[in-house]
Amino acid sequence: MSKVHPISQSTSPGRVTADFFTDSHRFSASVVVYKRRLIDVLGDKMTNYLDLVDVYVSRNNNPGDIVGTYQRGSLVKDEINLIVLSSETQAISKQQFYTPNRVTLPIFVTVPFFEIKGQFQWMGDLDVKKILTAETQRFLPILEASAANPFFPQFNFQGPTALVNKAKVQVLCINKDQQK
Repeated sequence: MSKVHPISQSTSPGRVTADFFTDSHRFSASVVVYKRRLIDVLGDKMTNYLDLVDVYVSRNNNPGDIVGTYQRGSLVKDEINLIVLSSETQAISKQQFYTPNRVTLPIFVTVPFFEIKGQFQWMGDLDVKKILTAETQRFLPILEASAANPFFPQFNFQGPTALVNKAKVQVLCINKDQQK
């Protein structure tokens, strides 16, 4: 039986708590976003770093074993493979307007050390390459996300939304015949 690790909930307004995954570690931490959303903070080109607070560090091969806790940290945005969130809201930019007629499609994505399954919303003609290049954001939102490490499949991370670093995507697969 696989171990499902739910993510932490946000603790205060203007602050988002999430699980950030790199090649080797999981950082359960909060980010002060003020009146912005996490997707917008990640897309801010003025800094390559994400300032973390209340950081719990564990290794991907043993995520239940906390190897360190820190009041503050800084994470290189380009090194993030995956972020698991407790809310869909943080994955949609405030700049993005509501778009009707989006279809929801099953999606499978791999990044270093993780396989992610979930749902993806798209509008228009489906060209898999466009998914990685058409949107202006650096991170791809996946709904109803489940992420597993293929080397340690007993560890499974789930959340309403995950953000996947597009620059880290190894393969992206969609079944357009299974639209919702």
